[in-house]
Amino acid sequence: MTPRRNTKEDILQASLRLFARAGFEATGMREIAAAVGIQPASVYKHFACKQAILDALVRRMDERYELASAAIGLPEGSVDEQVRDYAVTPVAQMADLGEGMFRYWTEDEFATLFRQMLTVEQYRTPELGALYRRYFIEAPLAWQETLFASMVESGAFVRDDPKMLALEFFAPLMMLIQAADGATDAAARERLVDLARQHVIRFGERHACAPNAEGPE
Repeated sequence: MTPRRNTKEDILQASLRLFARAGFEATGMREIAAAVGIQPASVYKHFACKQAILDALVRRMDERYELASAAIGLPEGSVDEQVRDYAVTPVAQMADLGEGMFRYWTEDEFATLFRQMLTVEQYRTPELGALYRRYFIEAPLAWQETLFASMVESGAFVRDDPKMLALEFFAPLMMLIQAADGATDAAARERLVDLARQHVIRFGERHACAPNAEGPE
């Protein structure tokens, strides 16, 4: 028996691919319908407008990011709980976590297309520009500043400006993520992964009060 088609899901996937390639503003409901292989009226049965599709994609992105973070093994819980976890995490394991997030944003199809959509559209559509800043500038920097401030106060990190620590940690990773879009083959992508790992290791060794290469006894 042929599985029943999930038209709503097909619309979301096709829309994301079109938005990432042509841009949100340049893509119309007719193009979305054609990509799915349905009539334009059928799109409106599931989404009232293009904005509704975008809103659904943002919700899906948030859900998928939470699942990916858990699968990668990022510490969870309160800031204090995460600080305790990070403080005893070996540097090599920190590099594994960093690699996991790097691969998620560059190899997971949904995450990659979502990031590319915001990248190409940020200068044309104010709402998408705001989303780009939320996902890739404001939210990560704010969270890392909070985390590093707590790590400094707990004695896990040497005393330094948490805001500068956040910039020092995140900016090179974001640059490498963007560079992955231009990688021409698997070997080039793996070199970027290796650079991301080296960056995380050097950052941890530079700022931890007692760098731990082996982990707790």
